[in-house]
Amino acid sequence: MKTFPQPSLFFFVGFVCVAASFCRGGDTSDAPPRKIPFAGLTELCHLKTGDPLVDWKSRRVWTSHDGRTLDAKILAVRDGRVILDIGDGRTVALTPDRFSEADQQFIREWEAVSVFFDPGYEASRRLRPTLEPGLFEGAFVQRGKVHETRHFRFECDAVLAEEVVRDFSRLFEVTYLGVLANPLGLAIATPEGGKFQVKLFSQEADYLEAGGSTDAAGVYLMKERVMLVPLASLGLTEGSAGYKKTRDFDPRILIHETAHALTHQWLDHAPMWFIEGFAEYIAAIPYREGRLELARHREGLLALATKKFGGNPTRFPLADPAEFTAMSYGAFMGRKEKRERPIQLPRVEPFQIALLSPGESAEKEPTSSSDALAEVPVIVSEQIEPVVRGGGKRAVPGGPGREGAGEADGSDSGEAVVRRYISSMALVHHLLSSGQTAALRRYLFDLVRYEWERDRYLTRFAEVHHSHRAAVEEQIREFDADLEAFNDAVEAYNLAAIRYHRHEVGTAPPPPAEPEIPAPLPVPDILATPRSAEALSRRAFLEQARERHLRFGDSLSVEAFR
Repeated sequence: MKTFPQPSLFFFVGFVCVAASFCRGGDTSDAPPRKIPFAGLTELCHLKTGDPLVDWKSRRVWTSHDGRTLDAKILAVRDGRVILDIGDGRTVALTPDRFSEADQQFIREWEAVSVFFDPGYEASRRLRPTLEPGLFEGAFVQRGKVHETRHFRFECDAVLAEEVVRDFSRLFEVTYLGVLANPLGLAIATPEGGKFQVKLFSQEADYLEAGGSTDAAGVYLMKERVMLVPLASLGLTEGSAGYKKTRDFDPRILIHETAHALTHQWLDHAPMWFIEGFAEYIAAIPYREGRLELARHREGLLALATKKFGGNPTRFPLADPAEFTAMSYGAFMGRKEKRERPIQLPRVEPFQIALLSPGESAEKEPTSSSDALAEVPVIVSEQIEPVVRGGGKRAVPGGPGREGAGEADGSDSGEAVVRRYISSMALVHHLLSSGQTAALRRYLFDLVRYEWERDRYLTRFAEVHHSHRAAVEEQIREFDADLEAFNDAVEAYNLAAIRYHRHEVGTAPPPPAEPEIPAPLPVPDILATPRSAEALSRRAFLEQARERHLRFGDSLSVEAFR
């Protein structure tokens, strides 16, 4: 087997070496393990082989386009270069075309998946019971109404008391730390400009006009990437120095919406139970004076269930996991379930051109070249309610209502929705506290890879279908031109034959040669044997992934929070 010579002698020549400190997620064998502060709440251990976050970022043998090999670990893909850790604190940056096709495929997949998972994530048993962002930091942009912290920009249409601004600043930043330290290794979805946007409203009408919902205490607008929260839902009241907190102040609404914003990349990909369950799970961590008290997380989970269930945490049985984990966005939110629209890809047969004599007919004669191939169907995501990725104006609710289930009317939009929120939170807690942290990571990891690969397949199918259709239509056009020339030759032949029979010429004209019918173009394999609707069904994949990775009983119980 060929091996790489020293980097200075191989194809690394001429490329800029990158300092180890520049590359996130480098070899940390000599560095202290990162602290993950979910004490007593999750299965916390050093990641092991078999965990997707280990296998995905481990050292591997890379192969160059001419067959040479190198043992290295990928750190990042940046500015068109792949940054590799080659050991001994050395890194190197290479263009993807230097690698074999298989490695280029791995690089593309790694780059896509790294949007969702933190490449530098490490789990550790060295824990802290409390998270806090440190001393208050920030600068007023417009005193009392617009404020910026390290990671957030929040504004209000009314003046906020300085105490409230300071507390909100700490709340946003400590939530950032809490999500960053999540035991699943989810990446933070930093927006363009680097700051998450929050808008607070003193008037209900303005909140609704901006895109808020009467059914939720706050919303996160995915397209605009902005959180909308009415002050009334937070328990603030107007005072002489601006809006101030009351006894009813509930930080969990802001924490919930902030968790959505921080995990923005998952909102169009993860199932609804995880989207809302994870946000509720983070929001349930007790918050006090700028700190998240992780050691009291179970207590916070029970308190949130108690509030949502109108003061009695056991008032309603939790929902069946096998049922709500398969729900679409609309069904989860109490709307009528829509049937999944299957993706049906056409199976393309070879197209044979045939000549018909005048008056002759065929069972199916193309009336135009557009009939040469079946049309490619419009490919629509089966995730019915969420807008197709990247478009539309979808609001992710911060909770099913502002008063919990105490005011629910018993309809599916009331009690049942509240139950699904709390049940999803309970399921996340169950998985993270029953030794299934790695299993949940694998479930999410497989979903990301499945959707990435499926999207690539559908894009490839459409491209090949378009190319093949164009080739067939070009073949038809060329044969049409040959046929037109043949018809002109026949007309000339007939005129010459008439003159011959009239003895105007002494030589009989030669008959024109019929155009040769072209052989059918070979059909690419992807068109001849397309994937089935079942293989392209996201819902079917989620059910299979759930059965393959996650373990839970027929029912969940609030008692697990005690």
